[in-house]
Order: sequence, then structure tokens, then C-alpha cells
Amino acid sequence: MKKEYCLVLLLTWFTLYSCTAYKPVVIVHGVWDLRYSLNFLQEQIQQHHVGTEVHVIDILHGWKSLAPLWYQVKAFYARILPVMRQATDGIILIGYSQGGVICRGIVEALDHNITTFISLSSPQAGQYGDDFLRLIFPQYIKETVFEVFYSRVGQRISVANYWNDPHHQDLYYKYSNYLPFLNNEIETSYKEDYKQNFLKLKKLVLIGGPDDGVITPWQSSHFGFYDEKENVTEMRDQRFYSKDLFGLRTLDKADKITIYEVPGVYHTDWHHNLTVIKNCILPWLD
Repeated sequence: MKKEYCLVLLLTWFTLYSCTAYKPVVIVHGVWDLRYSLNFLQEQIQQHHVGTEVHVIDILHGWKSLAPLWYQVKAFYARILPVMRQATDGIILIGYSQGGVICRGIVEALDHNITTFISLSSPQAGQYGDDFLRLIFPQYIKETVFEVFYSRVGQRISVANYWNDPHHQDLYYKYSNYLPFLNNEIETSYKEDYKQNFLKLKKLVLIGGPDDGVITPWQSSHFGFYDEKENVTEMRDQRFYSKDLFGLRTLDKADKITIYEVPGVYHTDWHHNLTVIKNCILPWLD
């Protein structure tokens, strides 16, 4: 009886220890999302990865998600910082859609202890497509919206900060005050800091697929993008990769990048798709 009691105590201790040993998970929502949009993902993580502390950052929803991205980076960082300070072994950061671009700003521009960054259907190389515009700015088309986005006033809109028009690259580099800076394509005094912060990551997970229907091209979720003829150039053929401008090639060569191409998932379904959650997210939460 005493031996059985000791065994029960030992198993109980092991269960509690294993449950509390997981890194905290922080989730950042996308453009236009509501307060409850990512609750399902949070619940699935807590159900299938028992003991994981999950934080869905509850700010800047709806219209507020159109605020300039540098403002959002600072706002989300302020909410994430207390979690990082409590997590001596680091945290896991999940960014959905625009949230993934915001998370990348946090990873590169600010001090952090993020060990794993999961980018869930996020336009990491930029966005250029009508389907996306119709969701937010139905009065514009991709061929002409650069006239608004590539201006000092236009850059006050989050979407404009990662709008990457392959036919107007001169204006993109002149006016875009976010994405080309994260790519380290513009000379700044903090260029090396961005790269070193990015290289703190022990794992980068990129999730996207051909039926997304919103991220355009969908390969942007894997750091691919259009050339001037709107042919897709894959990640490893991008200049920021070949020149290793912010550390992407270094992570790749160190086998720290995992890429998932998942067909049959529409953009707003990524964080509700059980197969995606089970196969692409849960394995990286230990």
C-alpha cells in the first residue's frame, strides 16, 4: 500500500512538473480581428498541450488594427513584456496574418527572449492583391492603390506598411516605413541590431498554402514574392535571403526554419483548422 502511494505521488509530481515546464505561448491577432477571433486556437492549445500558459493579446481590434505597424509593435510589446520577464526559458510567439508581421517587428526591433516564432498565414514578404483589398478597402484596386499607400498620409494605415507593389518599387522604398526596414534593405544605424535580434530565434515556423485566397501571393507566407512580371520568386531566391540581410539565410542553413504548405485552407480558417493546429503548431510548443 505504501509503495502504491509513493508511486501515485511520483506520477502526480511528474505530471505537474511536465505541465509547468512548457514555455508560455503568446498569440497576436490579424487585421480586422475581433476580441474572440483567436479563442479557438487558445482553447485547442490548452486542451491538447495541457499545462501550457496561453496569452491572446487583447488590444487593437477592428478598426484599431489599421493603426500604423510601428505603433502596434510597441503596443503589443508592452503587453508581452511582463510574460517574457516571468519566462526565464523564453516564450513562443504566434502571429496570425498581419499579426505575424507585427510579431516580426517585435522579434527584430526590440529586446526579447522569444525562442520560437510561428508565422501563421502572414505576408512576410509583403502583400499585393485585390482579394485582400476588397476585405478592407473595396473602393481600390491593386494597380492604383499605391497612389494612396505610398505617401506620408497613406503610411498611417497598417496595410500600407507591408503593401509591396512589384511595379512601383521605387515608391515602395521611398515611402514604406516598415517592411523594407525589417528586411534590412535600407541602410540604418540599427541594421545589425535587427539581424542579431532575429538570430535569437531557435525556431521559425512558416505556415501558408495555395488556397489561402487573401495573402497574395500566398507564397509571401513563406517569404516568397512577385518579381516585376508578377512571377513568384521563392524565399531562397530573394535578395534579402541571398545577402542574408536580416539573418533568414543563417537560420535556414542552421536548419532552424520549418515550412508548411497546407492546401485547402482559406485565410480566415487557419486558426480554426484542427489539422493545421495539430500538425503545424502543437509540435513546436514544448
